[in-house]
Amino acid sequence: MNVTEIKTKAKGLNIKIGKLRKGDLIRTIQTKEGNFPCFETAKEYCSQKVCCWREACLPSKKTIKGWEKKKKIYTTKLTGEVKEFKEQIAVLEKKTKNIVGGGKEELLDDIDKLKKMLAAIKKKSQKFAAASEEAGKITKKGLDLAWNDLSKAMKKAAKKFK
Repeated sequence: MNVTEIKTKAKGLNIKIGKLRKGDLIRTIQTKEGNFPCFETAKEYCSQKVCCWREACLPSKKTIKGWEKKKKIYTTKLTGEVKEFKEQIAVLEKKTKNIVGGGKEELLDDIDKLKKMLAAIKKKSQKFAAASEEAGKITKKGLDLAWNDLSKAMKKAAKKFK
């Protein structure tokens, strides 16, 4: 929208324009319409995908595309690794069926822990997929730590079958 269209919209909402700058005027319009007054406050990402001000608001489309691309690559990689771990857990479960004795309960407990850890990673990955860049970086660190813990636990459990 150009400045004339913005002023027309503001007048239609009974907003006194006065000497408001463009950004302040748009934030006033956002508030009057019942929306969050966030115009030009995003650094690199905006979660408001249907906002009519989005194109004029964001500092750089390249930054958004870059973050979205990184997020997609990481999510795809994670999805593949989760699938692989599910298969490994299924193999351990099959091997456990053939075991007789006291060690079987311990192995079943290990497998249950692995499943819970995998479920937690899946939940964190869903949060990551919906996260802004700032939140995504924090969530990714948590995912990486959880993944390392799962890998260690998987190796430890697999050793018990050798």
